[in-house]
Amino acid sequence: MTKLIMLGAVCALALTACNKATDNATAPAAVTPAAAPGPVAPPANGDWTTTVSETPEGGYLKGNPNAAVKLIEYGALSCPHCAHFSHDSHDELEAMIKTGKISYELRPFLVHPQLDLAATLLARCSGPATFFPLADQFFARQDDWMGEAKFKTLTPAVQQAWASMTPNQLAADVATRLDLVTFVGQRGISADKAKACLADKAGVDKLNALVTNAESQYHVNGTPTFILNGSVLADVNDWAGLKPKLKAVLGG
Repeated sequence: MTKLIMLGAVCALALTACNKATDNATAPAAVTPAAAPGPVAPPANGDWTTTVSETPEGGYLKGNPNAAVKLIEYGALSCPHCAHFSHDSHDELEAMIKTGKISYELRPFLVHPQLDLAATLLARCSGPATFFPLADQFFARQDDWMGEAKFKTLTPAVQQAWASMTPNQLAADVATRLDLVTFVGQRGISADKAKACLADKAGVDKLNALVTNAESQYHVNGTPTFILNGSVLADVNDWAGLKPKLKAVLGG
């Protein structure tokens, strides 16, 4: 896929594979993965889906951090394939996570950099407690915030102007044009907080480092990419393909 500065028709974006758009920005240093977490007490209600934490790599992990089976998804909030996975996997994957036998980490990947930067900064805005509910909403409502009417406002002139903006200016502009501040405002993030997150340079640096690490460590160039117990599942890009592999490592 060519550089996203020229987005083209919304239908073309929706139907193409979610491969990373090329980017001329200088890549920051990769994140060094931290050591395995120490013991974590089980939740009082016995439901590990209520345990969510930010990982040293920059993702968000749901479930038992010390689970024997560790699933990582590199996903993009603008990726239709990731949205399908979110919908198709939700109930069964949640049931697996609940037991404490498997953990699931979603690591944001900026596959369509301009769109994903703005959306991901907002999804991360209130930290672990709200990340997964907001990410689920971005996936479920892609037709709203990435709809054809919104994309018509992203004219070639607008996209050309993005080239001279800082990443934070670009994120704020995209969020305004796609009504993303209103979108997250309807889901509990105040406008002032949303604007502060869009202006957070450290947040941008963290996401860029996460992407750089994904590319260098796992050679990720598209979404969704799944890592199961440290191994890339090169032939899997949906729930139908992932589910039997999870069941196999879980013992059926």
